[in-house]
Amino acid sequence: MAFRFRQFLVEDEKSALRVGTDAMLLGAWTQPGAARRILDIGTGCGVLSLMMAQQSDALVDAIDLDLPSVLEARDNFSHSPWNDRLTAINDTIQNFSTYSSAGYDLIITNPPFFSNSLKSPSARKNRSRHDDGLTLEELGLIVEKLLSPHGRFSVILPSETAARYRLLLERGGLHLTRSMVVYPKPASPSRRTLMEFSKQAVNQAEVTELTILDPSGKFSRAYLTLTHSFHQF
Repeated sequence: MAFRFRQFLVEDEKSALRVGTDAMLLGAWTQPGAARRILDIGTGCGVLSLMMAQQSDALVDAIDLDLPSVLEARDNFSHSPWNDRLTAINDTIQNFSTYSSAGYDLIITNPPFFSNSLKSPSARKNRSRHDDGLTLEELGLIVEKLLSPHGRFSVILPSETAARYRLLLERGGLHLTRSMVVYPKPASPSRRTLMEFSKQAVNQAEVTELTILDPSGKFSRAYLTLTHSFHQF
C-alpha cells in the first residue's frame, strides 16, 4: 500500500515492518536538529529515515536484516528528494556494529519489543516485532557503542516496558532527556512511551503527554499539530 506524505511517498507492501502509528509518532516527535549522521535501526520500508531526511541535512544509514524490506526502502529512497543522503543496508545491527565506526549524532528505532508472546505464522513479521533476534538489552549496548559523545537515541516502546528500559539504559550511561506518554483516546491507559536518551545528563527530563484521538474519535488537535509536517489532512 502506498502512503503519500507531504513531501514523499512510501510503499510498504514488501516490508516486514510497515507504516503505522508508532512510526508516525516517533518520526514526528524526534528532532534531528543539526545532526550530521543518523542511524535508523530496523528501517523496514524506510519511513523513519525519510522523516529524518525531511527534517535535516544529515546522512542517514538505514539498516534491516530483512532483504525485501531493504530493497523496498531503497526504492522508496530513490523516489524521494533526498536519495543522495539515504543509504539502506542489509545486515544485522549486531554485525554492523562490529565494523561501523562510532559517531552517530542520532540513532532512531521502532524496535522489536514483544517478548514471550504469541507469534505470527510469518517468520519475517516475528523478526521485526519480537525480541528473539535483538533484545532491548542488546540494543542498548549497541546504541551506547555507536552514539557520538553528544548524540541522542530516540525510541518508542510499550508504556509498561518504558520504565524498566530507562533504568537499564541509565545503568549503561545513557540518560533520559525527554519523553512523551501516548494515550490512544481520552480516559484510556497509556499504550506507548517515546523516550530520548543522551550520554550527557540533564537536570530535569522533559515529560509530555499526547492523546491520539479526541472524544469524537477523530485525530486530536495535539496529534495533528505534532504530525503536521508529514500528514496530509
